[in-house]
Amino acid sequence: MSHSRRAFTLIELLVVIAIIAILAAILFPVFAQAKAAAKKSVALSNSKQLTLGALMYGADADDRFPTSMYNGTFDANPANPDSTTQLMMKPYLKNEGILFDPLDPAQVNERECPGLTAGCDGLYDPATRPAYRQQQHDLNIAYTSDWGVNGQFINPVYIQRASAGGQIVAQAISQTQMGDPGRTILAISALWDRKPTGTPFGGGNYGVDAPCVFDSTGADVRPGWDASVYGSYYWFGGWNPTRPLAWNVFGGVWPWHGTKTIVAWGDGHTKILDVAEVAAGCDVRDAWAGRITDKAKYLWDLF
Repeated sequence: MSHSRRAFTLIELLVVIAIIAILAAILFPVFAQAKAAAKKSVALSNSKQLTLGALMYGADADDRFPTSMYNGTFDANPANPDSTTQLMMKPYLKNEGILFDPLDPAQVNERECPGLTAGCDGLYDPATRPAYRQQQHDLNIAYTSDWGVNGQFINPVYIQRASAGGQIVAQAISQTQMGDPGRTILAISALWDRKPTGTPFGGGNYGVDAPCVFDSTGADVRPGWDASVYGSYYWFGGWNPTRPLAWNVFGGVWPWHGTKTIVAWGDGHTKILDVAEVAAGCDVRDAWAGRITDKAKYLWDLF
């Protein structure tokens, strides 16, 4: 006795397709959220390792954090080599990959030549200066780290007045200077630059600006700042809330995870905060025109 095979009707096929489409619509956002959560966990882990690296550096350097730079340049002049915080921490880090946030799209070759679109020849020529290629690579990768140090308070760079010698003075605070390290930002997710459309490029940044540096009386509260000795300082233009497409709209801080940024604290722990939360206690205005309104809430300077 033979059995005939019944084919699916068109309506049945459409019902199956509709069910699959509904399931896909439900599951794809779940998968995307799971992927984003996993990358956020990786970013937290990277920040944790970097933060511990900074603390270990301090343990071997008279309790001081690594300085930001020596001479204010990232060229490859072997007679005038520079450094930066993340490069000084290199002996304490597992690999350079932890310098990168997994949601930052910048590739290594883009980080090697920060701000350049025509290649790295403007900084070094690998064919004629091979001995300096690794040196330059390490330096520029450090400069474009997504773990940007709270440069104005942790390791400020000042320029002396001519009467005081006119030298660049790069200094870092002692770890014990922090009055409340568990609530003082050591480093935070950072951005190198943005295109005119606002799209990030170039990787991260070795340092970021605090949202405010003046208290309610107008006094500069950064450590070591003495206007009678120093004529200027390195900064990135502060925060600029009226310029939403500017790379330093948040002073170099960048929310790679939606509106969230990864924060490293002076006691070694890391935390995810909304980018707006890291400006607590500050009346944020362009180019440091605002004031610290509540020192108890302010997270950048708790000395």
